[in-house]
Amino acid sequence: MTTAVSPKISVVIPIFGNEGDLPRLVAALQSQTLPPTEILLVDGSPKPLATPPPGTRLLRNQPGSLLGEDYDFGAKNATGDFLLFMQQDCVPKDATALERMFRQLTPERVSVVALVTLPEDYFRSYNFWGQVLMARWLGCVKQGVSNKFDLHRREVVSRIGWMQVWPPQLAGEDMDLFMRLRCQGEVFVSDVEVMHYHHQRATMGAGDVLRRHFRLAESFGALFRKWGFALRRVPYAEHWSHHLGKYLYLLIPLLPFAPLPVGLALFVGSNLANFEAWRVRSWQTPLLLLFNPCLFVAGLLGTLLGLRHRPLCKPLER
Repeated sequence: MTTAVSPKISVVIPIFGNEGDLPRLVAALQSQTLPPTEILLVDGSPKPLATPPPGTRLLRNQPGSLLGEDYDFGAKNATGDFLLFMQQDCVPKDATALERMFRQLTPERVSVVALVTLPEDYFRSYNFWGQVLMARWLGCVKQGVSNKFDLHRREVVSRIGWMQVWPPQLAGEDMDLFMRLRCQGEVFVSDVEVMHYHHQRATMGAGDVLRRHFRLAESFGALFRKWGFALRRVPYAEHWSHHLGKYLYLLIPLLPFAPLPVGLALFVGSNLANFEAWRVRSWQTPLLLLFNPCLFVAGLLGTLLGLRHRPLCKPLER
């Protein structure tokens, strides 16, 4: 009689000196019907966490390390055959989540990734501009690779060069990782949900939203330069409203020839491109009529800047 051998799954969680929600996350992982073999906390903070929660192993990376570098460091020190990349403010929705995802990791698949849910009560705790920033992420969103609850075959992640092959000043390393993994096999989007208990500063302002949007647009420009229209394969691309502003860029060259109709189209289109923010219930909501066009301009400038970035490695051919 043979006994099934449990898979060796290593969880990698960057923490940067912050215990935060770790006790809740660690308890949820340890109560899984398929518990992980090890939980690795990677700390690149100048003031590392002094006492990690029981049942975890603390890995101290070089001070000031970036998020991708922490994932790299944890993955290279893992003992498991499978890697579960997580963030410490995320918790699997139920105790069967990891087992279900592992069963979905069939031989032709290199990764299985979870749906990401931002709870309504957390969203409502943000101030007005914080809600404007996160409105499109409210509820359950199919992102693709998000590093919030993603299960990968370790040998595949190792073969493609881990995570840190993306310009460190940019966001978007998760989408780049999705594209590189997809060159090796199927990246399956599971029906498993992970709850993202995203914390925010109470003083979030309009400038913070503009800077964040500019940074994400810059990352999109760099991603587009590297991958071109193949980016449509990222599950996140299915959310049309998140990307409507990019199609409006095509109207910009026509503005000098028909300023009134093109300007009106840009005004209406930029407000439709952020229509989720209109769900925010506040006396400040009418300000979005003028703020959304500013957000569009920030996105345009960020995208143009991002197109100048050279990729650190060429796309892999499948």
